[in-house]
Amino acid sequence: MALEVELLYDVPRLEEKLILKALREVGFDVKPTNIKALPLSWDEAPAPLAVVRPISMQRAVYAASIREAVGVRTINSSMCIMLAGDKVLSLGRFKRAGLRFPKSMVAFTAEAAEKAGAAVGYPAVDKPPVGSWGRLVTLVNDSRFLKSVVEHRELLPSQTARTHIIQRFINGGKKDYRVLVLGGEPLGAMLRIAREGEWRSNVARGGSVKAVKLDGEVSELAVKAAEVIGGEFVAIDLFSDDGEFLLNEVNGVPEFKGFMEALHINVPMKLAEYVKTVYRR
Repeated sequence: MALEVELLYDVPRLEEKLILKALREVGFDVKPTNIKALPLSWDEAPAPLAVVRPISMQRAVYAASIREAVGVRTINSSMCIMLAGDKVLSLGRFKRAGLRFPKSMVAFTAEAAEKAGAAVGYPAVDKPPVGSWGRLVTLVNDSRFLKSVVEHRELLPSQTARTHIIQRFINGGKKDYRVLVLGGEPLGAMLRIAREGEWRSNVARGGSVKAVKLDGEVSELAVKAAEVIGGEFVAIDLFSDDGEFLLNEVNGVPEFKGFMEALHINVPMKLAEYVKTVYRR
């Protein structure tokens, strides 16, 4: 009996191409579905299991939900992708689970943002609940700059984009830790370092990476964070604050090119082998 799996995507990045190749190498008949080109229906299930890889959080959540409605097992689930993709929701889950993250406040209006900045203190980071690659994430050094940022964001049409997470700026920034978690186990950890002239450490913004030893505290925190949002294959980003590790964000459709560069781990093959294990349960 053929092993059938669907790969849902919207942009065929290097990661998706490597996943497709690895899935085929472990014996799957892979059905690639470009959700930008093809409609999705609640009347069909192309395969009993789907690996969900759209870049757009909304598309990923919807695609996973549509497949789940007809009995497809998804990795990750729509709920996981939604929780990971919305920082207000993920921080709420972390708080309920007793997991540590930087002092943060949520503001829905300019007046509330001003009060949040004063309460959190400066410098602070202002970011919207939804977004990736550091977009609309701003380092604010004082209340006047925060007011300017808020005024600009008020012109955006989406309430989500006009919502502010005001967060304490950790350790001068410029670096953070990323852990990939697969099936409840950490694959490893890397340090992301911002390029010269940039304070955000995102690899998409030119940040460099290097492997770091995965100690017990980081491993435990990353695995617990993944568990709290129901993540099977997720990236957990953390800060080190005077020796204490704090959660920053979660990615429910993780990129891993930089991770492979730093750690020389064949992430697509690890994922494909995990998918095969899940498939046979």
